[in-house]
Amino acid sequence: MRLSTLTLLTLTALAANESVNQATAAPNVTSSYNPVSDTENLVDEIDIEISQAELTATVSAPETWSQPELAEDSSLTTDEVVFIASASPALSVAKVSPSVGTSEFGYTVILLNTLLLISTLSPTLTLMFFWLVRRLVIRELVTETNKRLDKFDGLESQLKSSNYQSKKLVKDLEIQVRVAQKSIQFLRKEVEASKASIQELEHLKLQYLRQVQEMMMELQNYRNQTMEQVEPPGVPVPAPPMSQLPSKSTSNHPLPPKHPPTSQPLIADDFLKKGEALINERQYKQAIAACDRALEINPDLDEAWYQKGNALVRLQQYSQALECYDRALKIQPQRSDAWYNRGNVLVRLKRYSPALEAYNRALKIEPNDYAVWHNRGALLRKFQKYEQALESYDRAIMLEANHYETWHNRGNVLSQLKRYQEAISSYDRAIQINPGQFDIWANRGMALCHIHQYSEALSCYEQAISLNSKDPELWISQGGVLVKLARYEEALICYDRAISFKSDSYEAWMGRGEILTALKQYEQALANWDRVIALQPDAYQAWCQRGICLEKMEQHDDAIACFDTAIALKPDHAESWRHRGALLSRLKKYQEAIASLGKAISIQKDLRNGKKSANASQSIGDNNGFSPVPT
Repeated sequence: MRLSTLTLLTLTALAANESVNQATAAPNVTSSYNPVSDTENLVDEIDIEISQAELTATVSAPETWSQPELAEDSSLTTDEVVFIASASPALSVAKVSPSVGTSEFGYTVILLNTLLLISTLSPTLTLMFFWLVRRLVIRELVTETNKRLDKFDGLESQLKSSNYQSKKLVKDLEIQVRVAQKSIQFLRKEVEASKASIQELEHLKLQYLRQVQEMMMELQNYRNQTMEQVEPPGVPVPAPPMSQLPSKSTSNHPLPPKHPPTSQPLIADDFLKKGEALINERQYKQAIAACDRALEINPDLDEAWYQKGNALVRLQQYSQALECYDRALKIQPQRSDAWYNRGNVLVRLKRYSPALEAYNRALKIEPNDYAVWHNRGALLRKFQKYEQALESYDRAIMLEANHYETWHNRGNVLSQLKRYQEAISSYDRAIQINPGQFDIWANRGMALCHIHQYSEALSCYEQAISLNSKDPELWISQGGVLVKLARYEEALICYDRAISFKSDSYEAWMGRGEILTALKQYEQALANWDRVIALQPDAYQAWCQRGICLEKMEQHDDAIACFDTAIALKPDHAESWRHRGALLSRLKKYQEAIASLGKAISIQKDLRNGKKSANASQSIGDNNGFSPVPT
């Protein structure tokens, strides 16, 4: 019944449309409405009257398009929709401009009515149509939005990269500016000191010239007096008897003594110069003998004690060298070089506190000595005073920035402070100065590992190995990086290379065993762990890993024995307790299993609470950071 009513209404609307077409075709229609141009022609909605002011506002307002939304519970019923459609043609003729084509309007109404009829007869199909259109529009919008977001992501990554590079350049420039400022200040001080020295030399020159003039005048007077006492030639003068010859005490011009007072210092100086030449020729024993001859003549010659100490250092006789430096400083306590070398000898003797005091004394006398600042930084690093060590290295770099050793050791200190990005920058400066040092590449790789940049770290270790392919530590480090990259076969090759250079390398055998265990090659891994235990019987990790292999090979009793040995060596090794508990649980020994697992949980809880601390990582090959003793 409902469908018939809807159909009847639709047919009525079609009939009404035909009537309207006929009515609009009549030519003699009068209206008081003035026709307007096409751009201003408006069609009002049904049964709504719009004033001229409202019409003007509506015309001037911009058009707005909105996406229709499909609601499940529409407020309009199908009957109301058909009613509105059928009522649409009933417009006032006076409101339609004669310039509008009535036939085209009629066709539009027919098309709309037809669509309404189809939507009425098949609402499900209409809903699917609008749902598909909505889905296509939304998909297009999502695609366009994703494209724009991708562009924004690319720009964001570029901005982050540019920001990082700019910060790095700013830091480098700040360091260079500080270094330049310190260099300028140092040069100004040196220029002022040079001017003062030049003035002093000029003053000494004038004094010397005056003394020479006085000596020339005295010599001229002496010659004149001598000429007055000489008889004219040709007159023989009888020789006086021996009793009448003048004595040395009564003579007006006594003869100079056979050994002048300055003869001994001159001879001591000759032996000293000979000793210095012998040190330069690396004939240290002969140099010590020459310095001893000089000291026999003049025991207060501080330079002889100093040079003898340098020769003894070359012969690694540090205690005797320390005595020589002490004798030199007792004579001349303001010798900064003697304090510096004394500090170096004390470092060799592992007397670090007096060595630091010696370096500080040297810096009080000469605060612009690069070598003292460098070695002081290395000594402070041994004391684990990393902030003070960093300050010493920075002072050394301000004085001389072209020494790769200082940049290298500075990077090691920054790594200890966990400032890995700054450490990498310091290593880069060292590599720029001297790219042929393998230990710099190795320490740079270690810093990259700390920030999980394993691919770049692998490149550093490869470069280090190309410079020193026989260092087992480099192969072990490279193997560890390859393990992080899950390239186990290549890591195994690295550990084998390390063992070929050092057959008793505990670290290489450990790394090799862990890889074999991970690759489930348990028989080979078991033989490997036996090798590790032979090298270091108290290696509790090896005992634990050996137990894991035996467990996988179903040798349960031997596995539990290995776990017990590991626990006996290190009672707080949680992994051994955990594997022991798991194996006992498999063997249905639940009481013992619960006790072992509880112990593992307790140890891990203590570790999380910070009761156990890890050892600090060590850097490779900075040779303690000390410079050699200068000759």
